[in-house]
Amino acid sequence: MSIRYRIQDSQERVVYCGLLPYEITLLDNVNSQSQKVGDIGIRAGFLKNESFTVYGFSSDQDFVKSSQKFKTQLNAILNTTNYIEEIINDTKKSINKNTSRLIHNLTTLNAHNIQEIYSLIPQEGISRNSRAQISYAEDIVKKDPKEAATTLLRIAKNNASMKVEFSVFKKLFDSNPELQIRKHNIHKVLMNMFYLFFPDFTDKNVKVVVDNESNHIAFFDYESIHVALYHLIENAAKYIKPFSTLNINISNNGVYSQISMDMISTEIEPDEVEKIFLEGVSGSLPSKIGKAGDGIGMYMAKKIIELNTGSITVYPYPDTLEETLGFKFQRNVFTINLPNSKQNLAGN
Repeated sequence: MSIRYRIQDSQERVVYCGLLPYEITLLDNVNSQSQKVGDIGIRAGFLKNESFTVYGFSSDQDFVKSSQKFKTQLNAILNTTNYIEEIINDTKKSINKNTSRLIHNLTTLNAHNIQEIYSLIPQEGISRNSRAQISYAEDIVKKDPKEAATTLLRIAKNNASMKVEFSVFKKLFDSNPELQIRKHNIHKVLMNMFYLFFPDFTDKNVKVVVDNESNHIAFFDYESIHVALYHLIENAAKYIKPFSTLNINISNNGVYSQISMDMISTEIEPDEVEKIFLEGVSGSLPSKIGKAGDGIGMYMAKKIIELNTGSITVYPYPDTLEETLGFKFQRNVFTINLPNSKQNLAGN
């Protein structure tokens, strides 16, 4: 920039500073709107209003030679400072919101893991010496191996959730996310994620049927798609109707490999088809029955899939609407498209 500047608020707190170190040492010498300072031909000046003070420095010859041009540019900076501050504050809020969400979710997941361990092995048993610890834990596992296995699976799921949180932060909040696009067997990738959620579906007596005959492949970044699938399957486990079936079909339409998740789940009203993929939005029924999350899961899934040159859609079937124990369910089909060749990565 031809003018380097420093902005201070009415309390003399620095809002922004792009001055060179040498120029900062000259600030006390700047006492007018436009003057020459130092010994290397620099024009400097300051302007202020009731909210901000802007100091400007320039070694650009057009500004060094013309005091009027310099003051005009400095005045333009001052007049836009309110807008600049709004942008900075909005950016800070966005960053703080995402950071706070990450910390909150990681803290919650860590607490769940601790609770899982203590529910299986009481805390007083863990506080023994190392030999006694192992014997104590071994006895508990031998006594109830099924509960031990279930606890380990829940901890594994929580750990996967933590990985998801870190991956989201790394992939989505980086201006230039690094994607490792490689060929993957869709069935294998799906099963790696479904194994974490089988206990959730079992608790609801839901049968999961995955197309085992499929050898379809797709090109995508495994880590990020892993995050998207996590949110989609978590959403299915949360909202699917108990004692129903989740059918997973994998196909190919020539350009994309398609994953369809066909289920009977909570009603999606016609005006919610697009909205459920917006940040901070949950469907009306989940909100009514107290199962709505923070509305970020489906938003994240869509954004990540699109980052991989794919797409996601949901097709509800209103004519299948039914009511069970006061809750409305209907058939909903979520379809994910992912490029099936390198040539299709650009969306051609």
